[in-house]
Amino acid sequence: MSKFKNVLLIDDDQLTILICEKMISLTAFADKVMTALNGSDGLNFLRNLIDNDTSNIPQVILLDLNMPPLNGWEFLDEFTKMVPALQQVPPFYILSSTVDPEDEKRAMSYSCVKGFISKPLTKEQLDKIV
Repeated sequence: MSKFKNVLLIDDDQLTILICEKMISLTAFADKVMTALNGSDGLNFLRNLIDNDTSNIPQVILLDLNMPPLNGWEFLDEFTKMVPALQQVPPFYILSSTVDPEDEKRAMSYSCVKGFISKPLTKEQLDKIV
């Protein structure tokens, strides 16, 4: 049995998506991984769920920071405006290759962000997500 029903992964790198999907599958972290290739697609996906199918709102969101055309920071700013429409806000985990400690500090300033994960995603990192 998986830890979560579904997870949303927002990342523009196909290889990262493949690695994350494989790791999530191997560790039984989630039954389903939904993906978006950038922040704009991620927002549209979530807006559609809010409008039509709130039962499938992801239980966890993994978010890359550096991606065009809407990066992780811009995504978080826009997502914050959507929070009132949600009964429960899913926890976000930043999944990034950045080594700048200021990025982690900034990410943790968002109330929905619960952690900062360095790429590549590992079983140990998934085990820490509750």
